[in-house]
Amino acid sequence: MGCPKRIAHGPCGAMWEGMCEVAGDAPCAFAELRLTDTGRSDEFSLPVARTSGRANSLREWISPGPGEPVISPDSQTVAEKLSDQPVSETGTLSTGATARSAGTSLGQTVSEKLSGSPTSTSFAEKVEAGQFVVTGEVSPPRGVDCTEMLASVRLWAPICDAVNITDNQGATLHLSSLAAARMALDEGVESIFQATCRDRNRLALQSDLLAAHTLGLRNFLAVTGDNPAEGSSVRRRFDLDSTQLLSVAQNLNRGVTLEGTSIGEPTAFFLGAAAFLDAEPWEAQYARIAQKIEAGARFFQTQAVMDPDKAYARIVAIQKLGGAVIPGVLLLKSARVIAFIDRQLEGLHVPTSLARRITTASDPLAEAIELAVEQSRMVAEVADGIHLMPLGEDEAGIEVVKRAGIR
Repeated sequence: MGCPKRIAHGPCGAMWEGMCEVAGDAPCAFAELRLTDTGRSDEFSLPVARTSGRANSLREWISPGPGEPVISPDSQTVAEKLSDQPVSETGTLSTGATARSAGTSLGQTVSEKLSGSPTSTSFAEKVEAGQFVVTGEVSPPRGVDCTEMLASVRLWAPICDAVNITDNQGATLHLSSLAAARMALDEGVESIFQATCRDRNRLALQSDLLAAHTLGLRNFLAVTGDNPAEGSSVRRRFDLDSTQLLSVAQNLNRGVTLEGTSIGEPTAFFLGAAAFLDAEPWEAQYARIAQKIEAGARFFQTQAVMDPDKAYARIVAIQKLGGAVIPGVLLLKSARVIAFIDRQLEGLHVPTSLARRITTASDPLAEAIELAVEQSRMVAEVADGIHLMPLGEDEAGIEVVKRAGIR
């Protein structure tokens, strides 16, 4: 069985406990493959995966395919990066693990890490310097009236180092991330624009990246994209996956297209990617994260953290590979939101204990804020930042940041 998303560097976030949530009850094509005996997924070091057919081993799966983009490796291969960082199924690190940089060392107290507020220094400079950053998620409108979106941007401005502008989230029509990110920039707020592989082929993706650079956008988050809901008329593209898209963007930063044609002046993107800290099996997700770093990712914004204890060790593991980690904190504001997440958002599940805590509370929103504060404080002890996803409750999201002592 091939991947229905045509993922080359899998698995994606839609895998849960070895099963593919896109293909129903079928096992994930990547989960069927076996990791090396060392448990370190060394065989993920080759650049491109097949997108159809059954593979008998990881090496067969990731053999280069015709016409596929190849990741331009840096001085270390994925195997070399992984070779001295064994991680167990639960994400436990070997003794002596340290964080990515002195700016996020485990020796710092939370108050030391979080001191300060947004400044004129760019988001990229802060991340690279190891400063703790705050990002907030803003959704473009479903039409052309941007009043509410811009109000959200202005509300987040004093708190955030950058706002993340989603791209047709949930595979539903919204104003483009490109346009919305430029509008945020016009408000004096640094933005992170997204592009999903679901909706565009490699030509359109490169064209949008060139447009983004021309419009002054510099922070880019590459995502594969949610699968369209059952019955949707949306046709999936998935010409590239997010790892390949990162490689494409990195090539543009070097002044060449995917095909090797010069573009003259190179782009200057600060590249980011998505990560799933609750993913199982973790080894496969960890290897994919390593590939994303090799493809150019400098920071990771994660899906919502549901288990901070598990996330803690996995954040450090990613930092050791060289990536900054900005965990997602989601405001589980109602029983309806929890049901939607479990039903519609592939790869994301709300644990029963958390769902019960919110749904039995006399004030679910207040309880959701309290939970988000607790989660933020826990992951802030080791993370490089926090990514707030308030689901339209911007003021509540800002309250979380303040009560957690982050800003």
